[in-house]
Amino acid sequence: MPSPDPAVPAPVDLAARRAAVLLVLALAAVRVGALVAARTDLYVDEAQYWTWSQALDWGYFSKPPLIALVIRATTALFGDGEAAVRLAAPLFHAATALLVGRLGDRLYGGRVGALAAVLYALMPAVALSSTLISTDVPLLTFWTIGLLAAARHGETGGLGSALALGTAVAVGLNAKFAMGYLVPMVLLAYALDPALRRRLAGWRLWTGLALGVAGLVPNLIWQAAHDFVTFHHTGDNARWGRHGLDPLGALEFVGTQFGVFGPIQLALLGLATVGRLRTARPAADRFLLATSVPVLAALTVQALISEANANWAATAYPAATVLAAALLAAPARSAWRRATLAVGAVVSVALAIGPTVAPELRLPGIGRPYERLLGWTDYAEAIAAAARDSGARTIVTNRRADAAGLIYHLRDSGLAIAVPVEPGRPPRDHFQMTRPFSVALPAPGLEIGGGEPPPGTAPAGPETMLPVSRGVAKSGGVTLRPITW
Repeated sequence: MPSPDPAVPAPVDLAARRAAVLLVLALAAVRVGALVAARTDLYVDEAQYWTWSQALDWGYFSKPPLIALVIRATTALFGDGEAAVRLAAPLFHAATALLVGRLGDRLYGGRVGALAAVLYALMPAVALSSTLISTDVPLLTFWTIGLLAAARHGETGGLGSALALGTAVAVGLNAKFAMGYLVPMVLLAYALDPALRRRLAGWRLWTGLALGVAGLVPNLIWQAAHDFVTFHHTGDNARWGRHGLDPLGALEFVGTQFGVFGPIQLALLGLATVGRLRTARPAADRFLLATSVPVLAALTVQALISEANANWAATAYPAATVLAAALLAAPARSAWRRATLAVGAVVSVALAIGPTVAPELRLPGIGRPYERLLGWTDYAEAIAAAARDSGARTIVTNRRADAAGLIYHLRDSGLAIAVPVEPGRPPRDHFQMTRPFSVALPAPGLEIGGGEPPPGTAPAGPETMLPVSRGVAKSGGVTLRPITW
């Protein structure tokens, strides 16, 4: 039951909390088992992150360094197989679910925290993300720690909570620069609440935020030594220079969020945003709206003026999940609550099973949903065989996907993998920056892709066509050519 005093959360339902913790941990165990049973290859980005983990640094071409450290930790313990590369995903998401539950306990009490933890764990995007490793995985954990610290600092104004907020921001920025969204949204949340506004004048908050900025300094030093390549890459992804608006693109982005967050949860968030729904604790509602809705609004604008990927709004959903749980916890919404949990459970089961039957899975109107995660092992074996037949010691490819997949799958082959760099142009991806082709590499080579051979090389044999999975190349084949230098 909600507290009769809107300024005080209801007592936490400890039995519900224990049940939620057990459910989240059991779900994490099932997802780890599903990773072991999965029959998918690493996606291009996953393979690239693995290559980063083999050369730890303070930064990389397209992302800050935390994802590399996470993968290095799991693979150091369990080897370099696909399941080990992905292992952190279900574990981090389980931790985030429990943190989301703790936020619900702090803001609302009762059964809200327990429901929020389960809703987060069953969120469609979390179910999918638990089968892959991505930078969003650690980002969401530290984002939620930041939300908890911000909520506590709003209540107490203490230095410890401010430093906890700063630490979360510092680590989260090293997962993904999107962590920076949290700072203005926390300031907005404090500004919108008369009871919290005084925190904006306190030195403790700004000390904590300064710590958060300081956490990015090592990466900034790396960026300065590499022509701020990650910032250029991020700006290129935003594509703000494109002319004209795309209302259909904005609508499509909003539509994808129903699949990311869940249809009922997103509908509840929309109704709360326009003031049609509120809980008995309006201050908590305002805090959660201020730390979720601006992300969705900003990215809808991004989709309007350029484009936005569905997962870019992921940071909206820890806070939004707590608000949805608070709204669904009302006795009058028990049917909606059951429906939400049922949808989440069905999606979670389907997405856990999907990778285990990926090679055989066909869906009407979609085809092979896991196509981009299939065929890379066979492709790498075929490339290794072609290299043996031609005597090649270096594989040369223009495609980032080839470089990432082959470096991972041929890691024990002794073959060098290199990517030609266009003279006078900056590198366009991580492998052009770190593995540029040079005639100093061992000859002869095997070129993938055809076209003009790299400068300083010459063809050493005829071109051949290698049939491959359409997940490897949409055309269903790649051109191979022996080269020498």
